[in-house]
Amino acid sequence: MSAGQRMAATDLERVMGRELSRRGLSDDHIARVVRGLIRTSLRGIDTHGVRLFPVYLNELDGGRAHRRPVLTFETKRRGAALLNADYALGMVAGSVAADRAGDLARENGIGMVTVTNSNHFGAASVYTLAMADRNQIGLCFSNSDALVAAHNGRKAVVGTNPLSFAIREEADRFFCVDMATSQVSFSKVRHHLASGQPVPAGWAYFNEETTPGAASFSALHPLGGYKGMCLGLMVELLCVLLAGTPFDHELGNLYEAPFDEKRPTAHVLIAIDIEAFQPLQAVRQRLRLFGEMIRNLPAEGDEPVRFPGDLEYEAEQDRRRAGIPLDGETAAFFQRLVDDPAPA
Repeated sequence: MSAGQRMAATDLERVMGRELSRRGLSDDHIARVVRGLIRTSLRGIDTHGVRLFPVYLNELDGGRAHRRPVLTFETKRRGAALLNADYALGMVAGSVAADRAGDLARENGIGMVTVTNSNHFGAASVYTLAMADRNQIGLCFSNSDALVAAHNGRKAVVGTNPLSFAIREEADRFFCVDMATSQVSFSKVRHHLASGQPVPAGWAYFNEETTPGAASFSALHPLGGYKGMCLGLMVELLCVLLAGTPFDHELGNLYEAPFDEKRPTAHVLIAIDIEAFQPLQAVRQRLRLFGEMIRNLPAEGDEPVRFPGDLEYEAEQDRRRAGIPLDGETAAFFQRLVDDPAPA
């Protein structure tokens, strides 16, 4: 498989499912991980889709993530629950929490689940879209290891700490926001460095005494300066204080060994049942008309004005038909799995 080659979603599903099954995950947990990674890649969010699969295997093989976790809920108030994920893969923990948040919202109008002892959970939109699939409004937040500098600082002290919001617009379209609170993701910086491309100004800090590179990376810029730092800290405090987990600067790096060392990540998932407030169809019609108004605004340049979620919708239409494009490293990884299907 050459760099840039596409692979059908069904083929990726089969290979990933096989590798997770070999590691002893339950069928339910396998489905949650595979579904989340595939949906993310189909929507064009390549930094958080199937490209992460090798990292998740490292977490399982090293013991950072448990293969057969015992997930337990604690409920002290109506509409709220705390999930101890027992170091499950983050995509397992996040999707189980999203399901429970949706159930609580159906019962109480709003449901919130805080997750403790989890791992990296991929794209936050995996979970807000799952809640939007149920005709609810989904919100999701997660802390992460420190990669972002404080405003006016150069040292990494805050995570990229994503936040997401999703609501269904039509049967297969969603208003969906999924964003890190750094200027760009660390994955983008890593990609530029690995491919020899210059890192644009305003993306990251590097140690001044060395040539910019992976070894001299210091920190990412916060999104929008001081306001972005505030957003990142807001997400961090919302997650770690309610989950009782370490702060961002106390977590190990996702991509680095030792993979037997736990990095207890926290998430917050909130589901809002629309019909507890307004008739569902009226909300969907208003959202559709509002989206059409935004899309029909005069454009500056050749690209049309888009509503949040449009680019992902367009990517999904293309990738379901033509396959998911893979970068060279990811293509080579999956090709090895295809060529050597026998257990090691």
